[in-house]
Amino acid sequence: MLNIGECVIYGSHGLCQVREILVPSFLERGKEKQYYMMISAVDAGSVLYVPVEGAEDKIREVISADYAEDLIDDIEEVEEVELPEGKKAEPVVLEIVKRNVAEEMMGLVKSLRRIKATREAEGKKFATLNERYLNMAEKLLYTELAYSLETEKDIVKRRVIEMLSELPMETA
Repeated sequence: MLNIGECVIYGSHGLCQVREILVPSFLERGKEKQYYMMISAVDAGSVLYVPVEGAEDKIREVISADYAEDLIDDIEEVEEVELPEGKKAEPVVLEIVKRNVAEEMMGLVKSLRRIKATREAEGKKFATLNERYLNMAEKLLYTELAYSLETEKDIVKRRVIEMLSELPMETA
């Protein structure tokens, strides 16, 4: 059972803080059960109600500061996600976002940033759909990394982008 005030990763909702453990008033009489009321750090102001029963399958601990540092410092070693072209990438991306495992998210960000840099180097546009995927992945990843490292999300983003820019284009 989670404690009030605890921060966790809740699937594709990302970093959330447990604000309350309660039986919500919106439940039917006779079907009352306990829920975590969680506040999202990713979507400011979003309130999530998660049944306590079964929550352990959808919730994981936030990565440690050491792991966050290693993930950024060893970004060259993080395996890129192989993405199909166009709309076929959507199920792959959404599955990674749904699992929201930090290393996989870094691999997705790394892949999308490489695709973006390659397209720009060729004088081509980065697909709107890919831009949306990149924003989604970065928002989730950088929020968790920033929390673990006790810093701002923008600082983490700049650091990751700087590390990626130093990698050779074909493996960036």
